[in-house]
Amino acid sequence: MILNRDIDENENSNEDKEKYNAIEQRDEEKEYIYKKDKKTKKTSSKKSKGGFYNILKLNVYIVFIIIICVLLFLIKIFFIKSNIPKKSDNLNETKNSDNLNETKNSDNLNNTKNNEANNLNINNTTNSNIIQTEIIKINETELRIKKEKERIAKINNELIKKYDRDGKINIIQFYEEIIFNKSYSLPETFNYSNIHINIGFTDEKINLIIKHISSILYTASPKTFLHIHMMDAGTFNYETLLKLGNMIYKLNNLTEIIVYNATQLLKDFVIRSNSISKFSQEYAKLYAFKILKNIKKIIFMDGDDCMVQKDLNELYKMNMDNIYARGITEEPTIRYSMDWMDNYLYDRTHYINGGVILINLELCQKEDFYEKAKKLNNDDIFYKQTKEPAQDIINVLLRRKIEFFDPRFNKINYYEKEEDKNNESKWYYWMKKVLKMGNRNNHFYTKEELIEADKDPVIIHYAWDRYLQKNVDKYEKEKQFYGNLTGIN
Repeated sequence: MILNRDIDENENSNEDKEKYNAIEQRDEEKEYIYKKDKKTKKTSSKKSKGGFYNILKLNVYIVFIIIICVLLFLIKIFFIKSNIPKKSDNLNETKNSDNLNETKNSDNLNNTKNNEANNLNINNTTNSNIIQTEIIKINETELRIKKEKERIAKINNELIKKYDRDGKINIIQFYEEIIFNKSYSLPETFNYSNIHINIGFTDEKINLIIKHISSILYTASPKTFLHIHMMDAGTFNYETLLKLGNMIYKLNNLTEIIVYNATQLLKDFVIRSNSISKFSQEYAKLYAFKILKNIKKIIFMDGDDCMVQKDLNELYKMNMDNIYARGITEEPTIRYSMDWMDNYLYDRTHYINGGVILINLELCQKEDFYEKAKKLNNDDIFYKQTKEPAQDIINVLLRRKIEFFDPRFNKINYYEKEEDKNNESKWYYWMKKVLKMGNRNNHFYTKEELIEADKDPVIIHYAWDRYLQKNVDKYEKEKQFYGNLTGIN
């Protein structure tokens, strides 16, 4: 019984323990739930409190910003009100501002005046410096010009003295001795061919004549020594000397140009006033018969209208034994009456053009040609009827002693009104026409010779160039070419 009771008691104690454990477990769970609820309530209360505080902070910031804006607005209004002047203040301020402006303006004016004065002083000093330098330059140039003028005047005086004393001047000799202070000597011309040419000139035509002489120098063959004798019918001067000297140095050193004072001829020959300017240089060529010595033959050439196309050796080497002159035939009946020709020419078939003539100077001087020419020229009957005095004097005094040369040596550009329908040489056509006028059937030249002279002339004589435009164009081109070579316009 006791055992059963003990067993029952053990069972009861176990049940009590289990109940107690279950109660404790419920209590722990309740306490856990209570604590958990408590925690959740705390966190929820904290959350609710944090939201309120955040809203409160935001409101405080907004209020603070509004207060600052209001204060700034009030301050601005205060300053605006304080800056609004009263009428009296405005008047005072305007007066003060006007005074200030006036003082400023006066100061500015003073400053500008001072600046202008300073600028003027600077400009004046710079201008004065520039002016002084310019004056110095002008003085220097004037001094140089003065010295050059004095030098030229001195040379010109020496030139005139020598020219008057000797009656002639060798251009290159004077050029080298006086201008360059060199000793002059003729170049060695052994085995050289010598050609003597006579040209009359006046200073008023010197530029044109230099272009024509340049054609002689330019076309001369090597080993040809040119002796150009220029008979001066005007006033020879330093400028002409320089032009002639420069021409020689530029084109042909184997050239000797000697200028002769031919004014004595103009005293010996009576030249009517209406023909002085036209024929003085033609007359001057006649002075060669008096002044030139020890020269067997010489080419007389117009200096103002003859352009040389080829070397002149062929012309100069022609046989002149017992022949006084050679030229190209010309019909005198186009100028003179039959009575004049019968009185003076006797034989009009041997009348030659004076543009280019090869003269036997030795024979002419033996017969005292110069004195005979002077006598004939001063004959009133002869002079009243002559149209080309110098040319006519040569033809009259040398009649029956004249021969002709090839027409290539004096190709004259004759004027022709009609066209040549047979394609003949214009020159040939003209010669036939004028020879027919003079009742001359024999015109001395064949058609072939005249055509060849047209094609291949040695000298072109622009006697009538003003009538034929083709000749004018060619002549102008030649003048321009030699003008460029010599530097003469």
